Amino acid sequence: MTSIATTVSRTHVIDPLILSILPLTLGFGVYPLMLPAVVIALVGLFFVGYTPYISNIRNLMPAPGFWVFLVLLGLFFVSYSGFYIPYHPNLLKMPRAYFPVLFALSLFTVFCVCFLSKYTQVIDFIWFFCIGALLFCLLTVVATLLLEKAPYYSKVLDVRYLAFGIKKYINTPGISNLLCLFPAVFMGCLLLKPIDRPRFFWVLGLLGLILSVGANIAIGQRSYFVLTLVIEPAVICLFLLLLKKSWRSFLAIFCLIASYPILKELDRALGTALLYRPLNHDLLNDPRFQMLRYWLDHLIVEPFQRVEVGPAPWADLQWFHNFFADVHRLSGFWALLAASILVAYIFLRILFVIKRERGFGLFLMAVAIPCFLIMNTSVVPEAERQPFLLLIAIGAICEVLLARPKSDAFGFDNKSSNPK
Repeated sequence: MTSIATTVSRTHVIDPLILSILPLTLGFGVYPLMLPAVVIALVGLFFVGYTPYISNIRNLMPAPGFWVFLVLLGLFFVSYSGFYIPYHPNLLKMPRAYFPVLFALSLFTVFCVCFLSKYTQVIDFIWFFCIGALLFCLLTVVATLLLEKAPYYSKVLDVRYLAFGIKKYINTPGISNLLCLFPAVFMGCLLLKPIDRPRFFWVLGLLGLILSVGANIAIGQRSYFVLTLVIEPAVICLFLLLLKKSWRSFLAIFCLIASYPILKELDRALGTALLYRPLNHDLLNDPRFQMLRYWLDHLIVEPFQRVEVGPAPWADLQWFHNFFADVHRLSGFWALLAASILVAYIFLRILFVIKRERGFGLFLMAVAIPCFLIMNTSVVPEAERQPFLLLIAIGAICEVLLARPKSDAFGFDNKSSNPK
């Protein structure tokens, strides 16, 4: 009895540690830290035991959808890294490094998800991944506030280089995009039953939301407000109606949407101009939207021809700041086609999950939509890999869920009595 009690005690302590440290490190985005995180996880697995994880992987082996997902992921990376050589080798000092790094991280993400064997573990994986991204952004903004003078837009310091005494600036829109991830998963968790939400959900969620809004106000990036205060709340409102959830949750989200124009009018009335850039400029005249139109025009006319970054005056930039445009620019049409099919397949599988388990499927969709939108305004190959990795994780999660027979309820512990 003592031995059994000791094993159970170890499982309750070590199992959450294993399942939190890996997604937390992936979301944090300082990938050399993955090595000690993996070592800690392996040591923890040694004490807990590998049996439940190996059993979960065995269930995936005969699932055709899982192999289709892996094949599509493999086809994307083969075409992504094999067809074109980047045409600006002087600007991209290590162009070939971008391909294997993204490939290795994607495979590692799929591998981590394949170990998840309970319903709550899947939710916690996404939760801790987004907490990791939030922590990285907050450290970055705090370092900038301490070492730079206002205004901080385009002067955000890269904390990864500060650790070595090197002062280097990071892409400001990229930090703003990563700040969107935690609010998205926090609002998405409202679609889940209260018992299925992460521990300390309201305390950590509200604190993280407030900190992310404050951090983005400091760096002054408008796309954050559009996604966090308009698009994501609107999506959650729609999904809450589909689930026939409490009117209180719907009202809370609706008030969040209403805060967008209220903040704008308050800023104008006070004359502070604190939110001037995020709220007053015409979003469609943003350089990234003009670059997107420029790329789409070339894609329609000459899909098999390389396209330079443009139009002027942004022709000297290294990236389109759009995942699909940058894939096309780096690797050509077939890589773009493979990426499009992979992303479409992930969203298709989410629809299958919604059909089987509506609440959890809508939660995955509520997280996948902002990931997709962020990828369309980010430099995924070089910098903001987290949205792409999270979308890959969601694809793998769908396969884990759909590999289970319907009678098995996905094999997850839906009736956990753990307090939230």
